[in-house]
Amino acid sequence: MSVSEQPIPAKPRLSWRGVSMLMVSDIVGTSVLTFPAVAAELGYALTVLLIVGLFPVTVYVSVLMARTHVRVRGIDSLGSAARRIFGPRYAGGTFAVVYGYTLLGNASYLLVLGTSLQGVFYDARLCLAAASGLGALLLAPLVVGLRRLGDSVALCFFNLLLVLLCVGVAFGELAARGRPPCVETHAVAQGLDFTAVFGGATNLVYAYAGQWMYFEMMTEMEAPADFPKAFLVSGPIMVSLYLLVACLGYYYLGGTPAGSLVESVPAGPAYRAAQGLLLLHVTIVYMVKSVVLARSAHGRLAPAAADARDARGYARHAALSLAMLLFSYGVTNAVPFFEPLLGLIGGVVSRPIHFLLPL
Repeated sequence: MSVSEQPIPAKPRLSWRGVSMLMVSDIVGTSVLTFPAVAAELGYALTVLLIVGLFPVTVYVSVLMARTHVRVRGIDSLGSAARRIFGPRYAGGTFAVVYGYTLLGNASYLLVLGTSLQGVFYDARLCLAAASGLGALLLAPLVVGLRRLGDSVALCFFNLLLVLLCVGVAFGELAARGRPPCVETHAVAQGLDFTAVFGGATNLVYAYAGQWMYFEMMTEMEAPADFPKAFLVSGPIMVSLYLLVACLGYYYLGGTPAGSLVESVPAGPAYRAAQGLLLLHVTIVYMVKSVVLARSAHGRLAPAAADARDARGYARHAALSLAMLLFSYGVTNAVPFFEPLLGLIGGVVSRPIHFLLPL
């Protein structure tokens, strides 16, 4: 066998500590920046109840997934789990729903990348199509070069620091301005109705929605049974950060916050810095999700060559990654109501994908 035909050499497998960084990077995304708006819809009490109450549910589902992965061989994704449990008929549908929704979610990250570029260069007045196109060009060489989740652990730790810095810059600016005297906050939001509860709960559920790729993480672990230990690190980070952003943001901004915490910062150096940090954060999140999507597609198209280190293996991975990036750019710019549509789809399928399907 020639060198070009050999599989990729075995690399150090993921520990549960490395998984915790991947978990935080994947789950603690841009949705946390919208939590002040969620708290404005729900009030302090329901926001805190949902943030704290959803965490043990997440851990429970993940423990069941880890036990399944250890006891049943050949499960490396939700789709393969559906194949083993329900048969081939349901596997294709599961792959389509889970990875199709994730692909659309990655497309939304490209939009966020575009708006972040607009924010960094707000005085240049870039249109969103041009800004997201520049974002796609930035991502292209990065998604081609990354092939394994284990290769991105250091990036994910750096990504956590980016999120903390972004939140810190925004709150530093809000604290410097002070809390306006007209701001009102409530334990239970006034006029609370089902629509507000459903919308706010959907955002909070999405903030714990990493189960779609947990089997993929376990596949790269040296001891998959240790997977739940990752929550010893990621859990306190997620819950404390969510509570901080939601409650402190609501305290400063009240019932009419901007759509994102970063958008509440006035134009200037702090706004430019926050948008720059958000740009780097979204870039890494897109890369991590793209690795899972590309490897899944590669494994289905050419299972024997998914880990090949020959030119054909690298070319297939590059082609799949770039095709998904092109799709993301096309769908976000071709569908004028993409964000509301994705929000509707997410409200319908996010809970079943992350909390029901794994069971």
